[in-house]
Amino acid sequence: MNIFETFTYAFFAGLLPALVWLWFWLHEDSKHPEPRSTLAFTFLTGMAMIFLAIPLESIFSNYTQSGQFLAWATVEEILKFIVFIIVALHAKSYDEPIDAVIYMICAALGFAALENTLFITNSINNSANVVSNVNANILTGVFIANLRFIGANLLHVVASSAIGIALALSFYKTKIKKVIWIVGGLIIAIILHTFFNLFIIGGSSNDVFLVFSIVWLTMIGFVLIFEKIKKMRVPVK
Repeated sequence: MNIFETFTYAFFAGLLPALVWLWFWLHEDSKHPEPRSTLAFTFLTGMAMIFLAIPLESIFSNYTQSGQFLAWATVEEILKFIVFIIVALHAKSYDEPIDAVIYMICAALGFAALENTLFITNSINNSANVVSNVNANILTGVFIANLRFIGANLLHVVASSAIGIALALSFYKTKIKKVIWIVGGLIIAIILHTFFNLFIIGGSSNDVFLVFSIVWLTMIGFVLIFEKIKKMRVPVK
């Protein structure tokens, strides 16, 4: 395959899992859906943040593995939060607590979609050096996309959900309390992201199984919180 074909296969293999997750979460907010144009802009802006993440993360290339993972997680979670600030924070459609979670997840999945694409492109190119069969390379991309659907996409959703939940729970609070909640959400997101990378990339097969279990359990917990956030109303004074 030439470069264009490789990138095309990788793009769709990376995009489709992110869109499946996005469909799931938007379905959870079907009663008061956000404008499609704003969601699309959030998703695309999340994708664009990859081009800032790559040079910023390269700054930490000489750090230890744990230092790199912490730095990379910090960069990525802050960039996804910046997407929320740019697109959603002052949007007219941002008018209820659950919107914060939706927009954060949308930004995260946009980021994950292009991250998936670059990762799969690299993997297909590497496999091409070993196997010249085009179908084999495509299958490699599909297999990797499935793994990232289960793992990396879910991690981005979980981490950014921590920030979105913090935003949602502080929606009706004072500015100072909002800042405290948001900082707490960012810290939790960075910790989750860092430990995921440490165990997935640097751990054993048993570590991988354990961390996937923890991420899925965390996701279930967040879904339950999500349901409670949907019922939040303006507090009576």
